Amino acid sequence: MAIKISCNKMMRGFLAGVLLAFAYPSLAAEEMGGKADARILIDISGSMQKNDPQNLRRPALRLLVGLMPDDARAGVWTFGQYVNMLIPLGQVDDGWKRKARAEAAKIASPGQFTNIEDVIRRASADWEGPATLYRRHLILLTDGMVDISKSPKKNAASRKRILDELLPKLKAHNAKVHTIALSERADHELMQTLAKETGGWYEQVNDAEQLQRIFLRIFEKVGRPDTVPLKDNKFMVDSSIEEVTLLIFRKEGADPTQVITPSDKQFDAKSAPKSVSWHRDLGYDMLTINKPETGEWRVQAAMDPDNRVIVVTDLKMRVTSLPSRFVLGENLPLSVSFTNQGKQITRKDFLDVVDMRSGHTDANGVGEERPFFDDGSEADATASDGVFTLSVGEGLAAGKVELVVTAQGKTFQREQRQTFELADSVAMMVTPDPQGGTDLMLSLVPDGEIVELDSLELNASLVSTTGEEQPVMLLPGSDQGTREAKISPSGLLGDWNLSVTLKGKTRAGSPLDLMLSPVLIKGTATPPPPPPPEPEPVVEEPEPPKVEEPEPPVSAPEPEVVEEEDDFMFQAILFGSANLLLVIIGGGLFWYMRRRKGESEFTVVEEEGEGKDEDDQEASAK
Repeated sequence: MAIKISCNKMMRGFLAGVLLAFAYPSLAAEEMGGKADARILIDISGSMQKNDPQNLRRPALRLLVGLMPDDARAGVWTFGQYVNMLIPLGQVDDGWKRKARAEAAKIASPGQFTNIEDVIRRASADWEGPATLYRRHLILLTDGMVDISKSPKKNAASRKRILDELLPKLKAHNAKVHTIALSERADHELMQTLAKETGGWYEQVNDAEQLQRIFLRIFEKVGRPDTVPLKDNKFMVDSSIEEVTLLIFRKEGADPTQVITPSDKQFDAKSAPKSVSWHRDLGYDMLTINKPETGEWRVQAAMDPDNRVIVVTDLKMRVTSLPSRFVLGENLPLSVSFTNQGKQITRKDFLDVVDMRSGHTDANGVGEERPFFDDGSEADATASDGVFTLSVGEGLAAGKVELVVTAQGKTFQREQRQTFELADSVAMMVTPDPQGGTDLMLSLVPDGEIVELDSLELNASLVSTTGEEQPVMLLPGSDQGTREAKISPSGLLGDWNLSVTLKGKTRAGSPLDLMLSPVLIKGTATPPPPPPPEPEPVVEEPEPPKVEEPEPPVSAPEPEVVEEEDDFMFQAILFGSANLLLVIIGGGLFWYMRRRKGESEFTVVEEEGEGKDEDDQEASAK
């Protein structure tokens, strides 16, 4: 997560520079010096007869000294029981390179012990105070442990002096120690400590045939050369380039390397013109072309990702140096600017046509290219100041990373490579429960060398494929900063992802905010039995509509006289019977009504007579 400061752009740029200087003092000091001071320490102990039987240290050393720029200062020391200055410390030039290549033939394995303490002490004896004009580097190649005597106590004491006395001095001198362990039995812990504490680079190789390519990587850290891209065995030379050095790796039995100029002139090691110095060695060709012709050059040889085109030019691409090791989840600014004869270019017409990109290769393979910007946003401090900036760290996988910065202008191309290690700030381990059973133990172990343990905030959860989330309770472990948790797959149904998030700070003060790679947890819970299926509703199929077949036309029957007479007689009898029944019913009703009427009239008359007598009596009384 990039550091964001809410203030004006000028102040933000100033604070960003201050924070970067405090976070990586060795980086700030390195930017002060433009020249390299390299001290190369080569192990010649007897065990090298087994680990380097072909003395491949010789061509690897010749490759390294041949690549050194002319403004560098370098020297070579060999060590076994005693320390020998094989190539005296001096200014690198053609004479120094010829002598160094010749002296490299003396490297063998006659030593009886491995006196690492003495060779470090002697090689760095003239360093005083912090670095000023030169960037200081020690390159240590060994295959063994600290071994100065047959007494284990004396060996342990020598090792302790390296860590307690020499290492603090090297750090005070701003010296970076690059270590190469050429066997599994080397003191890897010591080699790693020397490299990590000084900001150097550590490599373990089990095959001496890899030494040449390892020395190339270290040279790119020490010399920080100007290079141009080599694509499809073609490269462009512009008018500002004064010298070109081609490094072409060659397989055994391959055809001789051929070079074709822009004017279609072809030459090899035997037919090279006087302007070309060609060194042919075991496994590679190195040729230096003075005053090269401008235009497109071609190389006829097998393509190799480690082939290089190194140039001496007034038009330089300056790229800030990233630390050899920083933390996964930490983002650092990488700035690029251009100089011509030592002066920074700020002309708009030049900068507007420069296409700046960064590509990388990490544990996941080749990554997508990202552009640089000079617009004052995100990692870029100030807009249109001629300094292009990119934040490095996001989207990279843990492990070794090679970063390639390329620039494409109207008339020129430039390239620079940096190799660094992206370290896991927290190691996550999921193991069977040591107490037995089916449970799993989650252990989170932070790296106390790169992370402030007190600043860490860790959270864990289980997420199902359907998005259901269950928190995981983290408890303090036995070691400082560690966290532990027990996970029961028997309570989980199906697949779950164990997700861990981390927030905190590095020891350099940079913020951390990342999610660790999820771990798949397979649940072992038995799914509940499915419910019985509901009976399917019976759907009565409708009967198909009946199709009435048309009746065939029936011909009218011939009239039968007898049937008509019978029907007529039947209808007449039925009609007469009905009329007779109606007459009888009507007559009965009439008789009944008459009878009822007669009774009613008789009663009424009688009542009327009785009423009249009563009236007469009342009248007489009156």
